[in-house]
Amino acid sequence: MQTIAHNKNTTAIIIASGEAKAAIVKEAVQMEKSNKYPATVLQDLPHAAFYLTKGAAKLLSERRYLEVKNADKISPSDEIQIIIDLALDKRKKLTELTAEDFNSIRSSKVVYQNYKSKMPKRLQEIEEDLQRRFTGTLEIPKNHTFLHTAPHHDDIMLGYLPYLIRLIREPSNVHHFNYLTSGFTAVTNKYMYRLLKASKSHIGGREFLELAGENYFDPSNRQARNQDVLLFLDGVAALNRHMQDDAAARRLLRNLIEIFEEDSFDNLNDRIDELLNYFKTQYPGKKDLPYIQQLKGMTREWEADLLWGYFGFSCDSVIHSRLGFYKGDIFTEEPEINRDVLPVLENLKRIRPDVITVALDPESSGPDTHYKVLQAVTEALQIYTRENKSAEIEVWGYRNVWFRFHPSDANAFIPVTLNTFAIMNNAFMNCFGSQAAASFPSYEYDGPFADLAQKVQVEQYQMMKTVLGRPFFYESPDSRTRSTRGLIFLKKMNLDEFFERSAALKKSAENL
Repeated sequence: MQTIAHNKNTTAIIIASGEAKAAIVKEAVQMEKSNKYPATVLQDLPHAAFYLTKGAAKLLSERRYLEVKNADKISPSDEIQIIIDLALDKRKKLTELTAEDFNSIRSSKVVYQNYKSKMPKRLQEIEEDLQRRFTGTLEIPKNHTFLHTAPHHDDIMLGYLPYLIRLIREPSNVHHFNYLTSGFTAVTNKYMYRLLKASKSHIGGREFLELAGENYFDPSNRQARNQDVLLFLDGVAALNRHMQDDAAARRLLRNLIEIFEEDSFDNLNDRIDELLNYFKTQYPGKKDLPYIQQLKGMTREWEADLLWGYFGFSCDSVIHSRLGFYKGDIFTEEPEINRDVLPVLENLKRIRPDVITVALDPESSGPDTHYKVLQAVTEALQIYTRENKSAEIEVWGYRNVWFRFHPSDANAFIPVTLNTFAIMNNAFMNCFGSQAAASFPSYEYDGPFADLAQKVQVEQYQMMKTVLGRPFFYESPDSRTRSTRGLIFLKKMNLDEFFERSAALKKSAENL
């Protein structure tokens, strides 16, 4: 949320969007003025104005009431959202809501007036619908080709890794992972300094000199890139930090050779000393030089290669597109056809996926990169389907720690067990070294993002446990349901639904 200083006509302007701001906005607007809610001081300022996205305004009950009151017809999604929110507010199972409960909140009262005596039947229908959204994900699709796309290198992991683990276990499925930016802004100078310092003792040693004689560090050597990953994972399994550092040093040296077009170990050691000085002396947040951006981005790519190596995939299954709009500026450029859309289109033509996953943040409320990647993927899909009219692609929209689906907006509730939580946390901490201590922690949790993703998924499970009732989970005859301790929410769409949603987002975000 941003506050702009007052002038003669406007004392305060509050600009807000996203999950993190909704509670603050609610306090500022609806609560009585109190030190407990500092933002309420704005209520006394003349000409104060609030400019809010729908997401930031979602907890404003009066606004919600006016929306449903003035609507010609309440949409099924809005109706379900109001009823779920009522059940959560009353801490009741959906089908246990009473007329008194509905009449206690003005927006739910409007919904109740449309059904009255028929409301119990409607609640039963909604309950069965929500149950199907869960049970429908228990069976895993077979003989599918998946193209998993992500703006950043940990988005897939934080968004739906526990589901992906189950999809991967089905051997008839084929998976490709496409990271669309280099993600260099997430790598701190402090981390790069530690990485270079740890690698320096390996580079120039006898073993590395012998490997160099075998062209092991040739940037085009795909087999050697896979060997880097395998060595690191062997080190993880053996609890051997030296092996892990050795593998990281191999990949780092190859990256330096590619960036500087230099294979002399003496000269590369001089380069490392220069980089160590750079990372030690530059202040955090300063825009890096292009070759520094490239090195940091390649570090993120190494982490993604490690992640999918965990599950048996070689580097050939991982695509690093490095779309050109991503340059580290405060305001990123808009995607362009030749630079940013065509690389995605080429992957679609080569892979011919049955399912493509996309980060689907609303109203550009997550990182701006998420929104721009979404538009590039949308444009590529539109071109691809015009050229391949028989293509039938399902789009799975996911979210992670930046924004969450309301249960009414998601149509797939994927169970997460304690076992898959453990896998996610272990993989994150071992593979994503640059993110183990994030430089931009969430307002909700000061710790690794994998822990925050687990927190989100557990909260989503607790919501549905209230709405559907504990017996649905605890007393199910299916062990997969009984072992559920978290939920992932996805939005599965056909192409027409996806294009419509993407167009609406573009209109909202760009005021078209």
